[in-house]
Order: sequence, then structure tokens, then C-alpha cells
Amino acid sequence: MPTARGWIVTIVGVSLAAASRAFGAEALGQIGVALIVLVAAALVVVRMGRHDLRVDRRVAPDRAPAESEVKVTLGITNAGRGSAPLVLVEDDIPAVLRARARFTLSGIEPRGRREAVYALRPGRRGRFEIGPAEISCIDPFALARIRAARPGTTPLLVYPRVEPLTLPRDLGERRSLSVSALRQPSGSQGEDFYTLREYVEGDDLRKIHWAATAKRQRFMIRQEETPWQNRATILLDDRAVAYHGASFDRAVEAAASLVDVYNRSGFTYRLTGAHHPGFAASRGAQHRERCMDHLATIMPRSAGGKTDPMLIARFAELDARGSAEGTLVVATGDLEADAAIGLGRCRRRFKQIVVVTFPSHRFGSSSTRDRWEGEKRHLDVVRLLANSGIRALVLGPGDGLRQAWAGLSRVSPGGESQWDPKHEPV
Repeated sequence: MPTARGWIVTIVGVSLAAASRAFGAEALGQIGVALIVLVAAALVVVRMGRHDLRVDRRVAPDRAPAESEVKVTLGITNAGRGSAPLVLVEDDIPAVLRARARFTLSGIEPRGRREAVYALRPGRRGRFEIGPAEISCIDPFALARIRAARPGTTPLLVYPRVEPLTLPRDLGERRSLSVSALRQPSGSQGEDFYTLREYVEGDDLRKIHWAATAKRQRFMIRQEETPWQNRATILLDDRAVAYHGASFDRAVEAAASLVDVYNRSGFTYRLTGAHHPGFAASRGAQHRERCMDHLATIMPRSAGGKTDPMLIARFAELDARGSAEGTLVVATGDLEADAAIGLGRCRRRFKQIVVVTFPSHRFGSSSTRDRWEGEKRHLDVVRLLANSGIRALVLGPGDGLRQAWAGLSRVSPGGESQWDPKHEPV
């Protein structure tokens, strides 16, 4: 069909032809007819061309973390016997990616190929379909255009944003003889010597390395790498009642960061949820990819009421398992008191438990009074967790997980963890 320019030329040609008849100006009529013939010839060129354009697309990488660069390569091949005129290519991109991909190619010869490359920088996690592409062939005077959509889309999976974390130092809290015997029933047999470290209050006195202690004039502990120390469980609370606003996405990003750090550290780890059963404990690149694929598309689930007991049931399941583990990390929004009590029972199985929480009242738009009341309720739950020996990281919209996570390795002279001051609601 004619382009906007083609319609203008056609209207001018018809007007000139009509004026030549009205005023008897034969020259005007010839110009008008020439313009109409030019538009008709342009239509013939774009419609009767013997070109056959085909499109293929490559996305590299097809799995990428949020805010990283993704390159998309469009290949246009002319499989016909005739040359293609001026070609406009537009790739359909989801609106949430906030990008446009439009290119102009100045003709493609028979059996020829052109490539166009553009970059995306997705700002949020999810699964997206790029395409289909729309090809427009335009004559050299841009008077006529023919459009054709080339079916076919290419998937792009965007992972949650990952903050680089390091494993917290083993501080040795609550390491009594009974706890050590429970988690190391074979004593020192069957364990591999790993390193020496300085004694911290609460460590098992049977692990003191006396030769190194005499040499360094301070107590040194044998750090041994046992199987239970290299296992971790990451629990992402996927209940809709626990979140508001962007707090769920922040919890997902925290879970992704934990998957990354435990994978890099060689741990055997498990990812689970309150509703979702998760994945069996494993390690390696394939296990990380499965977990990150799940976190890229997970959405909170609703139980159909104001309360959701699934998190408490999941804590009971973890507590009922027989074998001990090194670490349990819970990423959640609002944590109720009864859920905190259920989590406290898991101390019998896990050496350390950390809760990373994103309170919904810090992410919502409620009144100042409601936010103060929410902060008070959340502080009571944090105190309840602390009484059970569970550490809690309380983060708001502007707080980074990396800095708070690094604070897990800091200990005050009295042996208690020093936490960064909590931000008061405004």
C-alpha cells in the first residue's frame, strides 16, 4: 500500500490532472499523470518483487541476570531470485523491557544476508518472548510499502539481581558439648582437617589444637570440614500474605544471592518454599541453573484467606528430618510470632539459622501510624527469634543485603553480634 508520502503524491497528481482539465493547461495534466504513474510503479516494485526475506534471531545469553546486557542478533536472508529494495525491520519487544529495535537495510541481493545487532538491559526478572519481527519493503522513493510479519519468537529468561556475598565466619555460638555430640556423633573420626582458627567463646573445647596454642600463645581451634557443615537449606517464603509492593521481589533477589554464594562455595544446598516443594539438595552448575530458573518466574501464592499456615508446616517438615545440616536461611516478608516459634524448633537440626526479612509495612504506602505499629510487631518477632539464637536481618527498600550479610561475621567483645541500626519508618 502507498506510504504517507505516496498518498500525498497521489493526491497532488490527481489535483494537477483535474486542474489541467478545468483550466486547459495540458502541461499540468502531464505532470499529474506522471506522478500517478510513479506511485503505481512503486506499488509494482514492492509487490511484484521476486525476493523472499527470512528472519532468524539469536539471543546471547538466553539466561541473564537483571541489569546485565543481552545482545540480540537479527539475521535477514533473501532466499528469492530478485533483489529486495529498501528494507525496514522492527523486532517486537515486550513493553517491560523498555527498548525499541528498528533498522533500515539498503537492499539485499539474491542469496544475500544482512545482520542487525541491538542490546537489551532488562530491569526485572521474568520470562520474556522476543518477536515476531515485522519486515517492510519500500521502493527507492519511499512511495509504497508492503509489510509482512515473520512468525517466530525467541525466549529470554531474566534471573533476579544477585548481590555478591561471602560466607559468614563460623562464630561458634551455642556450641556446647551436647550440641557438638549431637551433630558430630562420631567425634573426630571420619572428618577431614581443614584449617586452624582462633578460639571463640562457645567453641567445643575438645577441638583445641594444643601444639598451635603453645606456639601462638592463644587458643587455636581445629576447623574440620564435616559433611553436615557443607549442607544448607534456602527457604523462600512464597506466601502472598507476607508481602506488599516490591518486598517479594527483594526476597527473591535475596534467595538468588544465597543460591549464588552457596554454589560458589561448593555447598550442597536445597531451595524450597512455603508452598513450592522446591528441589532436592544438590550442587553444581546444573543445580544452580534449575534454582535460578525457578526464581526467575516464581510468583507468590495465596491460600484464600488472611492467614496462611503453609510456612509453619514447612518448618515442621524441616524439623522432622533426621540428618543435621549446617545452615538454614529464610527469606521472607512479614513473619508471624507462631511461625517464629516453629522456626525456633529447627535449631535442633541446624547449626545456624538466619532470617532475611523485608517487612511489608516498609514497602507499602500505609499511614505513619500503621507503619509504626507494623514496626513494633516486627521488632517483637525479631526479639523472639533472638531468644532462640536465630539471627535476623531486617531490610527496607534502600538497604542492601551485601552489607547486612557481612555483619554476620562481626562480634562484639561480649560475644554478641553487632547489627546495623534499623531504619525507622517515616
